[in-house]
Formats: sequence, C-alpha cells, structure tokens
Amino acid sequence: MASRPHFVHLRAPRGPRAPDGAQTIVIALVLFAGIFALAATDGNHTDSEEVLYVVPIGLLALTFGLRGGLVGALVGLALIGTWDLTTHDSSVSVPGDACWAIAFLLLGTLLGSFVDHRRTLEAEISRYFDESLDLLATADQRGCFTRVNPAWERTLGHSAETLCSRPFVEFIHPDDRETTTSEHAAVAAGTRDAVGFRNRYRAADGSYRWLEWTGHTSQRGGLVHAIARDVTDQCEAEHQLANHTQVLEREVAERTRELQDAHAIALKRLSLAAEYRDDETFHHTERVGATSAEIGSRLGLEADQLDHLREAAPLHDIGKLAIPDAILLKPGKLSDEEYEVMKTHTTCGARLLDGSGSPVLQMATVIAESHHERWDGTGYPAGLAGEAIPLVGRIVAVADVFDALTHDRPYKSAWPVHEAILEIQQGAGSQFDPVVVAAFLAIHADAAAASPDGGPQEPMRAIDSRRRARATPLRRAGAHA
Repeated sequence: MASRPHFVHLRAPRGPRAPDGAQTIVIALVLFAGIFALAATDGNHTDSEEVLYVVPIGLLALTFGLRGGLVGALVGLALIGTWDLTTHDSSVSVPGDACWAIAFLLLGTLLGSFVDHRRTLEAEISRYFDESLDLLATADQRGCFTRVNPAWERTLGHSAETLCSRPFVEFIHPDDRETTTSEHAAVAAGTRDAVGFRNRYRAADGSYRWLEWTGHTSQRGGLVHAIARDVTDQCEAEHQLANHTQVLEREVAERTRELQDAHAIALKRLSLAAEYRDDETFHHTERVGATSAEIGSRLGLEADQLDHLREAAPLHDIGKLAIPDAILLKPGKLSDEEYEVMKTHTTCGARLLDGSGSPVLQMATVIAESHHERWDGTGYPAGLAGEAIPLVGRIVAVADVFDALTHDRPYKSAWPVHEAILEIQQGAGSQFDPVVVAAFLAIHADAAAASPDGGPQEPMRAIDSRRRARATPLRRAGAHA
C-alpha cells in the first residue's frame, strides 16, 4: 500500500437521516413560534424563556452556515423586540435587547463560521479524494470497501458500486488472497500499519494489475484507510531485471569457471615445463602440491588458502627453466661454482612469477624464492631464519624434501618411507620449522594407522597409491636441490 492516507473518511452517520434545508426552516419556524407563544401565555415571563431561541438559531447555523446563523439571530431578536414592544416600556427594554442581540449574533456568527469552514475543508478533501491519481479506499473489518475514489475505475475498469458490492478479496489473484487477508486483519486490529504491501487485483478485462499498499486503521469505527498505487510496470521491469540478472550471473559463473579451468591448466603446464627437464615421472610437482595442502590443513589454513597452496606449490622449481642444461642435467655432484648457479633457480623463479594479480601466482612467487631457506638461517637465497621465512615456504620445504627422498633421482635411489620420515624429523629445528614437521608427522601417523598392515605410508590423498609405490628409474641426469 504507498504513503499514509491524508483524507478523512466521509460517510453518512448511522441512524435517522438529518433533515434537509426546507425541513430545517420549517422546524426552526415552529420552534420560534412555539417559544414566542410560550412566552405570551406565561404570566411569569423570565429571560430564561428567551434563552430557548438559541435552539432554532443553532439549528439554522448548522444547516446553512454563517448565513443561516445570522438570519436565525435576527429572527430571534425580532421576536424578543416584538414581545417587549407589546408588553413593556420600550425605553426600559433597550439594554436587555442589546445584550440579547450581541449573544444571538455571536452564536450565529461563531457556529455558522465553524460550519462554513468545515464544509470548505470537506470540499477540498473530497476534491483531493476524487482527483487523486492514487487509488484511495476505505474498508471495514468485514473486508468490504465502503468507499473508493474514481481512480479505481480508471485503473481497473470496475465501478465504485461493483467494488463496494462484495468483499474485496474476490477481486484479488488467488495466489495473493491468503497474504492479503492476513495483512488486512493485522491492520484492522491496529497491530501495525501496512507499508509497501503488494498484491494483484483483477481488472474488468480479466487481466491483473499489481498494486502497492499503505494503510492504517482509524481509532474510531475500526475502518481501514488505505492508498494503493499501480506498480504493474515497475513489477514487470523488476521481473525482467531479475531474469536478466540471473542470465548474467549464469554467464559470469560459466566464464569464471572457464577462466579458472584455463588458469589451472596454464599453471599445471607451467610447472610441468620445468619438471620435464628434471623428472621423468612428471608427478613430483603434483605430489608436492598435495602434501603441502595436507600440511597446511593440519596447520589450520583457510579453505581458499589451501586451494591456492595446492596450485602454487607445484611451481616451486619453475626457476630451473633458467638453469643451463650442462648444470641441470649434469650427472653426479656439482662443483661449488655450479652449485651457486643452481641456487639461482629460487630468485629466477620469483622473478618469473612476480607481478601477477593472481593470488595463486603471488603465493607461488613467495614459495619459489623461500622454499630453500632453512630454519637455522643457513639456507638460500636470503639466509632467512625462523618465522622470518614465509609459512608457505616452510611448508613446501618439508613436502619437497620428503618427495625427493622417497623417489629415485639420477644421483640417488629412493629412500624407504620410514627413513625419509626420520630424516625430516631429525631436521626439525635446524633445516625445518618444528611446527611444520609436527604437522607432517601427524599426517604420517594417521596414514600409518589407516594402513591395513600398519606400515608407514606416504601421507597424500591426491596421488593414487600405485603411482607412489615406486617411481620409474630416471634416465636423465638430475635435480640438485
């Protein structure tokens, strides 16, 4: 329903109908004549009998306004003057007649002016009621309109007589009747006002129009005064906009999925680009990503951080693309000079990945540069120590070393899992963050408990156990991490 109604409910009072103008004149004349006759037959005439003249004067003022009040006052004064002239010395009655003249004229003027002012207001309100573009209505507690303005017929095509002839719920869309009845009951009971309530009304041509309501109940009579506004065009626009929004949301979601898929594929290809030069199994980066995510989960990282870590960790050695083949593929131990070149794969990887707006690549930049830092500060490239090393770098350091130990390399054979775990455990506090190692060991303990034979297992969910049983022997020379 749209702003609180500013009109007065104009309705004929119940009970006997008020007399019209001609009847009022007749009644007033009869009263004047009766009061004069009463005074003439009363031997003990007093001023109290003349007070009775205020009754016909007031009646004329209430019916005809100021004009009627003044005419009534003059008639009353004429009758009093006539009585004084016929029964008393005129010179003696002048002061009394003057008082009565003032009293009657004041009564007629004040009461008549009030009535004229009230009628002017009623006429203005009625004109507003009839000319309003909004649909104005008054309804009783039974759910029937007692009055509607002409805007209803202009909007719906129903005449006022038709709308007031039966309960308004019969004009409402079946799907809206229950909510409309509940809303009307709440407003009629004075529990609350109705603001912004919408329902559909049937027009004369059988179509439905959306109306938005504002209404409140009057304290006297329990009538509900309401304003409705036709918002059909607005509702249709909102419906079309909602449909369009849903279509756009689906398209955006689809494009987002496509971009995410393309992004994931690009990241995987990027990590494999480095791995193809250094690992014939081609699963090292995938395993490091899975193990890193497992450790991060144990450390309480948020779900989105875990997703980023799973995608970013495989890019930890992307800088090896910048290492010459003579060093990267050299069998056997590297010289000191060659090892210094090999260590530059951390900074080269960071430079390669830096500058992206992608959260995954931003994390990968940090990992590439920090996964060879050591807890005791003897790592490279920056010699960071303790918690100065980014957490994701500390996590990937454990996952990377464990995977390297448990899989064949050109310069070594794969270690048994339990020996690799022991090596990680012994490195806690020197090479590795003790908290990260504790999380890694907890994963291993859970994996061992879930194993049928209770033996040590690699704690990775994402890699099939048959892939992890034993890596294919490398034919290429190797990774010197």
